[in-house]
This record gives sequence, structure tokens and C-alpha cells, in this order.
Amino acid sequence: MTLSEIRRRLIGADDAERAGDDLLARRLRDEALLLTSAAQSPEPGPERDAAEHDATERDEPRAPAGNGSTSALQSVVDRGHRLAKRPALRRDDVRKLSGSRDEGKRVMGLAIIQKRPELGSIETLVEAVSGSRSTFEVHQGLVAARAAVDARTLDDDELAALREAIRVPLAAGRICGDESIHLARQLLEP
Repeated sequence: MTLSEIRRRLIGADDAERAGDDLLARRLRDEALLLTSAAQSPEPGPERDAAEHDATERDEPRAPAGNGSTSALQSVVDRGHRLAKRPALRRDDVRKLSGSRDEGKRVMGLAIIQKRPELGSIETLVEAVSGSRSTFEVHQGLVAARAAVDARTLDDDELAALREAIRVPLAAGRICGDESIHLARQLLEP
């Protein structure tokens, strides 16, 4: 495990904390501490290898946006866009991805909805834009919401619920980044 991996987790923890995701920030700091301890261990052994493997596995698609992990999550989005081309893909498949505890799977579900909005649900969109998520995931949720609005897959009540789900975090400053804020404001327009 290199110092850059430890540093990346610490920077990710700071980013997560600024985004209001204290749970993710704590997890990343714990991983950095574990990796530091493992790096100081004089003899590499199965425990050290397992800790490194587990930390790397957990970090694969779920790392917070920023500092190289944005590109990892962007590759998940690209894969989701390609996967959306499969005609056999069903709404239930996307619901399972979107309901996962794994950020990479949730982001993939949102990427599929961006290309095939009919496979999404109001519950998925509301959770993506108003739940405690990374800045990257919220942005992908807003893009998916825009696709659903443009495709007219939401009825009037669902559209009102989506707008309310966007209005609250936007007013509280939990939607970050110029592009995301602009997209959120567009979605609030009648």
C-alpha cells in the first residue's frame, strides 16, 4: 500500500466531510489509519494482504468524488450508459442497483436511467437528489432527473415530489458545484 493511497483516503474524508457525509468521512479516515498501521507492520502477512485487498475492494467503485476517484466513478457512469443499450434490461434490475448500499452500483443505476429514463422510478430519483450522498452521486441523480423530466416519464404528482426533493437540499446548500446547482434550478422551473 502506498502513501498515495493513504493520502487519497484522507483527502476523500475531507471532501466527504465538506459535503456533509460524516459517515463516509469517518470510514475513510478509519481505512487510512488501518492502512498506515499495515504499512508500518514489519512483516507482510495474510492479515496485511487482506486489509489492503479489502480497502482496495471497498474503494473501487464507492470512493468519494474527487482526487482520481471521480474518474473511477465516471468509468462506472460510462459502463452504465453502455449497459443501458441492452434491451433485456428491466426496471427491477435498475431498482436493485439503485437500492444498493454500494455507491458504484447506485451510480450505475443512475447512469442507466440517464439513457433509459423509463427504467427509473420516482423513489430512486428522490433518494439520489435528497439522500445523504456524495457530490458526484447527487449530480448523477440530477442528470437522471433531467432525463426523466425531458422524457416525460413522471406524472404531475411525481414531478411535484421531485421538485420538492430538490428544493430542500438546494436551499440548505447541500447541492454543491456550479453545474449541479444550475441543473437543480432548471429542474425547479415550471
